[in-house]
Amino acid sequence: MSQDLRDRSNEIISITDNFYNRHKDLDEEVTSRRLEADTWSLKEILGHLIDSTSNNHQCFVRLQIVDTLEFPGYGRDNLKWVEIQKCNELTFSDLLLLWRQYNILLAHIIKNIDELKLGNYWVSAGEQVALNDLDRDGEKVTLKDLIAGYIKHLRNHLKQFEEVLEKLR
Repeated sequence: MSQDLRDRSNEIISITDNFYNRHKDLDEEVTSRRLEADTWSLKEILGHLIDSTSNNHQCFVRLQIVDTLEFPGYGRDNLKWVEIQKCNELTFSDLLLLWRQYNILLAHIIKNIDELKLGNYWVSAGEQVALNDLDRDGEKVTLKDLIAGYIKHLRNHLKQFEEVLEKLR
């Protein structure tokens, strides 16, 4: 097990545990409210992060099975994912717990990745996509880069969450 993978795994656990502990008692009304009609609520931001974890889970596992993975990104369809799932209708505590537990699994997977597989790559399925803020059209993105991009994407949206929360208060 590489130190880099162990560090990445620990970083995800630290980020999610700290966020969970700070926000586990947030009010349902606050987490459902949108600042404006065309912006995401706190629940929807968290729902998007669950989508990200789900899509990355697929890539992180599948890229240890195959050398090259053609897998659709979901960046172009983020708004549709959020709209279809209707996260505002779920409790914040359920969303938060799911997100936390899913990241515990993802961190475990990362910690145990075979280092020889880090050069395996994902190719968007012939479409312009954004996965982990890596906006690439048909380019090869290594598993190593996907992991780094996932953490960057996670941090970006948690910052967005904090900024929205501050405005809602």
